[in-house]
Amino acid sequence: MPSGTAYARPTSARKTGWLALGLAGLLAMAAPAAEPPLARLAIWCEFMPYAEVARELPTLAEYDCDLILHVERESFADPDFAPLVRAAAQAGVRVDAWLLLPYDEHLYVGQASLAATRDLARQAVEYFAQEKLAVRAFVFDCEPSPLLGRELFAAVRAKSPRQLAGVLRAQLNPAEFLRDVAELNELIAELHASGYAVDGAANRAFLDTQARGNVALEDALNAPVSGVAWDALSFITYRYRVSQESYVAMLNRYVTLARRLYGVRAAVDVGLIGDYTAITQNAERAALFGGGADFYAYLRGMRDTRDLEQAVGVVLGCGVRRVNLYALDGAATSVAGTESWLRAARQARPRGAWARWTPLGSLQYGALGALTEKMFRWTTGGTGKAYEKKEKTES
Repeated sequence: MPSGTAYARPTSARKTGWLALGLAGLLAMAAPAAEPPLARLAIWCEFMPYAEVARELPTLAEYDCDLILHVERESFADPDFAPLVRAAAQAGVRVDAWLLLPYDEHLYVGQASLAATRDLARQAVEYFAQEKLAVRAFVFDCEPSPLLGRELFAAVRAKSPRQLAGVLRAQLNPAEFLRDVAELNELIAELHASGYAVDGAANRAFLDTQARGNVALEDALNAPVSGVAWDALSFITYRYRVSQESYVAMLNRYVTLARRLYGVRAAVDVGLIGDYTAITQNAERAALFGGGADFYAYLRGMRDTRDLEQAVGVVLGCGVRRVNLYALDGAATSVAGTESWLRAARQARPRGAWARWTPLGSLQYGALGALTEKMFRWTTGGTGKAYEKKEKTES
């Protein structure tokens, strides 16, 4: 250094600052990467031909999105089915088998369809083994069958609480319900032994009654959910015809209940995304339900991907990290396209209590939930106590 050149000696504060920065850098390098907000993102696919689904695999892989794929008896004879599942495995897309029955056999998994569901599941296990297909899980969609749904929808359209109560009351049979829960658990144990997970899906209204210890609504709708050994259980919480603000309030309530009742097993079905009015199978379903224009009004989904990003953020903010989108059928045919919807879901970050605060909406959904359980109990006589007594007697 040239003679006479002065320089500033590092002060204690500067030394401390550099030391802190160095330690922070070391800690950042040593710490594991932060987990993404979503533990699992999946998308339902109900109607799309398998060859068309195959074209969406690169996008699903890019956004690490699992595929919940419709599987019917006809799937095993479809020349595009096995190639699709193999291509999904090669692309790194996990596939779940969503079992669906013909309409006249109740379509969904329920008390009236347990035997048919068991047969289809066993056929699927045999086929997957024979074809060496990688399938992660079976998904049992526990909803009222279209046959029962038609009666319920007719009562709603007639604005007749007495008619609706009569339809529900006629289905109640605690002994049969508990027997069917046991049979469903036997099937799940069988599938577990074959190496498959088994996830359930159910209507959000069940959370209102479960929170009050009343499982009778599940019996009335022939859709056993409580007491079943699910690996994960998603609750169908779609926006349908309500505003986005009301949807946020809806999610606040039901995601919080799902998390409280099912912990890390809880998942939420969010949607609808895109438009479903042009899907021909929905015309069959509308005719079966007898709903006409009223039915089609429920098929208009979200158009703005920002609405989905907000919805997923609310789910995350309420503590649930598994989200299933409904559905690929609408996303792929929408103006936005599948990639935009998946990007929106992946970009979502947990929304804090203030960002998702909907005091009036939350009060409304809370009151509606309490009224749902009370009105059901008062008009049908369905209570959780009847099922507890039966359970104790049988044990």
